[in-house]
Amino acid sequence: MIGFFRKIRKKLADDNKPLKYMRYAVGEIVLVVIGILIALSINNWNELNKERKSEKIILNEIRDNLKFDLEDFESNIANLQNKATSCKSILKILESNSAYNDSVGFFFYYLKTYPHFSNKSNGYNLLQSKGLDIIQNDSIRKGITDLYEDRYKYLKTYEKERIDYNNSLENKITPYYGTRTLSKDSLPNEIVIKGSVKILLQFGFFRNIRNYDLLKKDLELRGIIKDIETWATILGATHNGVRNDVLELIKQIEKELEIN
Repeated sequence: MIGFFRKIRKKLADDNKPLKYMRYAVGEIVLVVIGILIALSINNWNELNKERKSEKIILNEIRDNLKFDLEDFESNIANLQNKATSCKSILKILESNSAYNDSVGFFFYYLKTYPHFSNKSNGYNLLQSKGLDIIQNDSIRKGITDLYEDRYKYLKTYEKERIDYNNSLENKITPYYGTRTLSKDSLPNEIVIKGSVKILLQFGFFRNIRNYDLLKKDLELRGIIKDIETWATILGATHNGVRNDVLELIKQIEKELEIN
């Protein structure tokens, strides 16, 4: 293309001999400038194309990570639902002075446990290494940073506080926790069989209650159980709220990937 411009410029210069050399010099400068601009445009296009490919790879990775996180949320929400339900059921049984049956053992197990949220962050780590500005869509970029830097961190901190609180109650709960493994046939209908529940059944984590008569008289533990119920309900709502944020972000990312 530069050769074509050079021929035109030479022809124009030859038609006017007095200005031949001046035109020739100016023409050479113009050709160099045009060449530089074309080269810069091609380079910019190539760099932009590379960025868009990198953005797509990162968004795909983050979306896949978030889908993995959703599975963990489903299990955790079920666990917390079982925890809150178990607290209510135990209190109801104790207050009615009912005779012992193995359903109490299933409910009692959930006094001892809180879920541990574990997310995948490969995609977000890659985004940080490339720079947040590589994400063109402002809403998606903000949604990603808010989720990983705010919502996830808050959830894990709050969860840890509850786990630490539960650990402090170990000496209140352990005296009533038996050693006989409970059969899945006696699993109460109130327990949601999802995620970790199947594993707990498989490995015999649900056990009978001992010292049941003493348990019925333990008014301090009843207050603790009510407290556990309250916090399990709040943490469950928190998990569900973050889960909804994840679902919305996945939807936005998939729409962006379709456009690009």
